Order: sequence, then C-alpha cells, then structure tokens
Amino acid sequence: MNIVFDSNATKDTKVKDAVTNLLHEVETLEASHDMPVIVFQDGVKGSYYIKCSLLAEDAAVLCDLNAKLDVKNLESYRANRELLLSHATYLKMESDSVAGREFNDIIVEYNTAYDQDTPLKVWGGQHRINAIKRGGKEKNRYHGFRIYFRLNKEQRTEVALISNTNISVSNDTFDRMIEETIFGDALRNWCRKVGFFKGKEDFPDTGSRSEKITVKRARSFIVNFYLGKEKSGQISSDDLDRNVYEPYIATSGVTIDDQYQALMKKHNILKDTDLVKAGEKYFDLHKIQYEAVKNPKTKTKNRKAYRNKALVESVMTGWSYVAGLLQDHSERLTNHYRIPKTNTKIPDPLNAEEMSQYKHDQDPPTYRGLGTRSSLKDRQRISQLFLAKSREKDIFLDKKFMNKAVSQTVGIIALSKGYIS
Repeated sequence: MNIVFDSNATKDTKVKDAVTNLLHEVETLEASHDMPVIVFQDGVKGSYYIKCSLLAEDAAVLCDLNAKLDVKNLESYRANRELLLSHATYLKMESDSVAGREFNDIIVEYNTAYDQDTPLKVWGGQHRINAIKRGGKEKNRYHGFRIYFRLNKEQRTEVALISNTNISVSNDTFDRMIEETIFGDALRNWCRKVGFFKGKEDFPDTGSRSEKITVKRARSFIVNFYLGKEKSGQISSDDLDRNVYEPYIATSGVTIDDQYQALMKKHNILKDTDLVKAGEKYFDLHKIQYEAVKNPKTKTKNRKAYRNKALVESVMTGWSYVAGLLQDHSERLTNHYRIPKTNTKIPDPLNAEEMSQYKHDQDPPTYRGLGTRSSLKDRQRISQLFLAKSREKDIFLDKKFMNKAVSQTVGIIALSKGYIS
C-alpha cells in the first residue's frame, strides 16, 4: 500500500514504519481498494495520524477501552469516562449498531507498549466502540477511524482532551488527565498517604456523582494550606482573630490552576510532614463525620450532603487555610486538629443539619445555609468558624457558636467598609 505524507506533515520514517505495521495487522477499506493512505500531522502538537475505515469484527477485537496516559506507569489514570450503558442515548446507539449503522471519527492510538492484543487504544468514541463490540459484528459494516501514531505523553493528553471536549464531559475528567500529564501521580499518592484513597482507588470521573475527593478539592486543600501558612508570617498572634480570610478554590477544567502549579514546583507534597499531617487530620474529620451520619442510631438524616460535609469546598478550604495559618501556633493548631465534640443533640462533629439551616440575621431569605456553597462569603465564614474553634480545647459546633463566628466575620467586614453617617 502506498503511504503518503500530507503536504503539511513532516516526513518521519518511524511514523511510516508504525503505519505500515498497523496496515499489516488489520485490513482497511482503503487497502481493499488499493487506495493510498495519507499521513496527517496536527498543527498544534505535531501528532501524526491517518484516516481509515475498519470492519466491525476487527474493531471489536483490536480496540482497548482502558487507554492509559502514561504507558510506563501501570497505575496510570484510566483516562476514559465510565460507560453509561443504561443511558437512553447509548441504548439507541447499540440498537443502531445491530441494525447496521456506520459510526465515524472514532479516535484511537496505535500503541503496542501494553496490552498488545488490543493495540488500538480508544480516546474518543468509547460508547460507539462498545456498541460495535456488543452488536455491530453481526452486520460487520465499515466504521471510520482516526488513528494516531507514536504519541508522547503530552500529545496523548491533548488527543484525549480534544476527543472528550463536549458538554457531557465533567471537568473532573479533564482535571485527572491534566494532573497526571504535568505532575504524574503525586496528588493521587498524597491522597493515598493521608487516607482519602485505599489501595488502588482513584479520583472520580464525575465528583457530583461520587463520594470521593476530587482533583479540584485536593488541589484546593493543598493551595489553602500554603496560603494560610504564608499569611501567618505576615501578621502577629494578636491579629489572628481580627482578619477576614479568603480561602481559595482552584480552577478546574482543561487548564491548570496557576497557584497550584507554582506551589507544586516549589514543594514536595509527599515529603512535607506538616501538610501530610494536616491531610491526615482532615481525613479523620471526614471519616468520623461520614460514619456518624451513616450510623442508624443517630438522629441525623442520612443524606449524602451531610455524610460528605467535609468534602464541601467551603468547608474543606476554610479548614485547610486555618491549618496553614496556625502552623506556628502549636496550642491552637492542636485544638484545630481536634474533632468537634458531639452529644445526643449534635451526633455528627460538623453538625451538618443545623449548619445547613443556619442563617445570620443579615442574610437574605435565599441564603442556603452555612457551608453548603463554595461562595466567598461561605469560605470566609467557615474559616472564621474553625479559627474560633481553635481558641478552646473542646467545642460543640452548635448554632450559638456558629452565630458567634459568623457575627465576627460580618462585623470585621462592616468595620473595614467604615460607618455610614
């Protein structure tokens, strides 16, 4: 078969050899008609690919739905999303496949570095491939593929991102891919080290459907720890409680958060014992909160929002910021790390139900409750709540204490704006 490089593609003998190897392994529609195969090259990342058509029976055998971003790392993120096999759109896709529907623009990478029996690693079109595997072989129609060759890790991530950039893909999926591409498995291993992941558990594809920490939340925890620590060096002990603090939420999606990236270049998060201890203490809080709400003997409603109160962004960032802020204040840090007290009226340490119902007398009727949103106002209030808690050894997070902390925040903000005559 004649292999031709497009006019915008730089000729590369290794790429040509890889294309030749593929064409020896699988028969394409183009080969059956003795048509030339054109090698294209992406103008942004320089990735090489061809466009061709494969029979359903070949695609079903050769395609791998468990593509890895890092082919040298056995624990590399499985970059594809979970298959939604019960979704109406997918069920229609499968029935169409059985009826002989031809699918196009399925994006794969020819890679024999792992799982050599399935060399076509699927980056875009996993639902279509699954439909072909389950029903398309009977009609055995040709399907259109874009096949990439000799990708490096950065190019592979770019292909994965482009292949999944549509409104149905969560930012959590993008965060996973970007995280591994830039920083490897450091963040995942940090989550394992402090307790959020057990064994080979991984970040979820869609955080809203999961009860696990996400890349975004883990990043935010780390950033706020260092922001709080930096702020602590700028103020005296006497001024700790006289400030309104603004915990930060890391950006999410196809770009990396600038503050997080800068801190990751500066710190080794796996060897920073203070950060690791903070993570361990926060996981303890999350675990006890989760178990307390789930316990059928308690009066707290077993709701996901209550079980995972510690994973709410305002709660997590506020706690982490204060942990960083108190690193040079050992007694208050010890108090901060203590789990809030519980009793028969407050069975869970974060008092999630009462917190969700809390309103300050200056809040509008639409306010959804303390620590239920990620807004700056909630982050400011939660940080003040935990900062106030650190002043005493044993604290119940009851309504009275919440009101004291929130009123402190409201008062400081009002004073900073000045009195209106």
